[in-house]
Amino acid sequence: MKSTKPVVWINVFTAKPGKLDELVATQAEELLNFKNKGVHGWISSRWHRSVDTNKAIMMTTFESIEFHKSWLEKTDFSEHFNKIKHLIEGAEGGYYTLVEKIENS
Repeated sequence: MKSTKPVVWINVFTAKPGKLDELVATQAEELLNFKNKGVHGWISSRWHRSVDTNKAIMMTTFESIEFHKSWLEKTDFSEHFNKIKHLIEGAEGGYYTLVEKIENS
């Protein structure tokens, strides 16, 4: 699979009432699986939870959209989705590329 500019898949999850903690724990476990399994084309992930709502945001960087789509088609993803679908009211995602990075170093 030809690699192009890295892309970030940003997914905003809305957890069912009282299910945010379980969703956060389940997704955190899946991120460790990414690292341990060596998901092809995966670069990194960041997992954030809201401090005052039932939302969480996953930002996952892949080498290209094609690598991400390839992972979505695998059995591992469908098995993982089955673990979390009862925890979420919905999810909204999209692909993004870095435009500017400013750090206080």
